[in-house]
Amino acid sequence: MPIEGEWVVSLTLSGPITVRSLLNLKVEKGSRSPFWTTAKIQETARGVMISVVVRARDQEEANDSAVYFVGQTLDTLSLKLDLPIYLSLSGTQFKTIETHTKRVVEELEWSEAFKLGREYGIDRPIFSRALGWYRKGLTGEDPIDRFMAFWSSLEGVGSKFAIIPPGIQSGAINQICNCFDQIWGESTHWRVITNDAECINRFHAIRNGIAHGFMTVEVNSIREVASQLPKLRKLAQAFLSDWEKQKNEPEPKD
Repeated sequence: MPIEGEWVVSLTLSGPITVRSLLNLKVEKGSRSPFWTTAKIQETARGVMISVVVRARDQEEANDSAVYFVGQTLDTLSLKLDLPIYLSLSGTQFKTIETHTKRVVEELEWSEAFKLGREYGIDRPIFSRALGWYRKGLTGEDPIDRFMAFWSSLEGVGSKFAIIPPGIQSGAINQICNCFDQIWGESTHWRVITNDAECINRFHAIRNGIAHGFMTVEVNSIREVASQLPKLRKLAQAFLSDWEKQKNEPEPKD
């Protein structure tokens, strides 16, 4: 078996982001045996490149470790910026990215994203996975895949943290609505879908149609799904942002 050593892995982040200058950050990595490592962030034509030092026994393990580590960072950053940012080992990207307008991501924002990405993975794993689904929704190409990703970001939190009274069916709709109630109160105060709890039923019907094959995949049905994406995206972003702030204690262990 190869001896563990240090590897430098460079990852391309393609999207409407940039940095003011070359950044060299000290960031903490790992959970079982945490250690401090370096992350170098530099501007590229279509985003930034991040080079991180990881410990691994072989190249494949090094690549997996870097993608996981930077991916968690990107999950937290994507929620804050609400921008599609593609992570790639090969430097490729999935669609043309406009390069004339870019968000400058400051050094403090990168440091916070690295810190929170690691902390959420350790202390708030359910929320961390929800952020991952949200990023997949931002970067997806297929409207159906994007819809399912945004929905999963809501359903994942709801299925774990809903408080359903006795006698009430504990399905996905009630679980999500209960979590909305926990942070926003009555539906008259919900963000994005104010006084429109029925909207969750409509989203759930689309989700079931996709997941269980009730929906015929054709041009009109894809257009219908695509027409719901802006509202679902805004709802997921608002909910996850507020849940992040208000439910900021470590998640209970099973």
